[in-house]
Amino acid sequence: MKYVFFFLFPVIAAQSQGLIEHQSQIWYGYYLTHSLHTKWYVQGEVHTRHFIDPLVHHQNAFRAHVHRTIGDNWDLSAGAALFLNTPNDPRTANRLAIPEYRPHLDIVYKHRVSKVRLDHRFRSEMRFNRVPNASRTELTDAINFSNYRLRYRIQALFPFIKRIQGKVNTEILLNAAQENPANELDQHRMFAGVSIPLRDNLTVDVGYLHAFQQRPNLNYYERSILSIMVYHRIP
Repeated sequence: MKYVFFFLFPVIAAQSQGLIEHQSQIWYGYYLTHSLHTKWYVQGEVHTRHFIDPLVHHQNAFRAHVHRTIGDNWDLSAGAALFLNTPNDPRTANRLAIPEYRPHLDIVYKHRVSKVRLDHRFRSEMRFNRVPNASRTELTDAINFSNYRLRYRIQALFPFIKRIQGKVNTEILLNAAQENPANELDQHRMFAGVSIPLRDNLTVDVGYLHAFQQRPNLNYYERSILSIMVYHRIP
């Protein structure tokens, strides 16, 4: 029940459970999709993210996955990601980027309600981190398992202005097998924006992403994020 409450009322839920630190960021991303067959395709992603105040880099990410479509409604995929994570505190002087490895499985179900297309995405991912030395100034060769993460996102796409589509979604991310058993909620995200076609195979999505991230000490980061994503499809 508490996850349903957080899904609908994230600010109230967070304030009732811990302290909140506010941050602002910009996320950029590029998605490249290539068809292999009528039912198979591959997709690669490149992302970079930075804080606004102060203007400090936060993350780089690289992800690749292969997809299998089933009929008009189902999409199954498997892949992996490499994240390079610097500290969540932008004022920390030591900005060592720690690699994180994330294999994942996805199931997406798509359907229409009148002119609105609804997408339900279920994602399961494992998270592994390189281990830094005690002073967190260098990386060691060790790799530790961090946790499992379970994600559910519901997204709506609908006609907005001419060829431009509106896009809204909300996603909840839950931890499993994490070091702190009380840190069950990883994040809650809400997005609203537009999808602008530049060409038949090229689209840019621009919007506002509001994210809560629960920290291991059960306090929160609340992030206001400008999201700019480019989607490119090649035959």
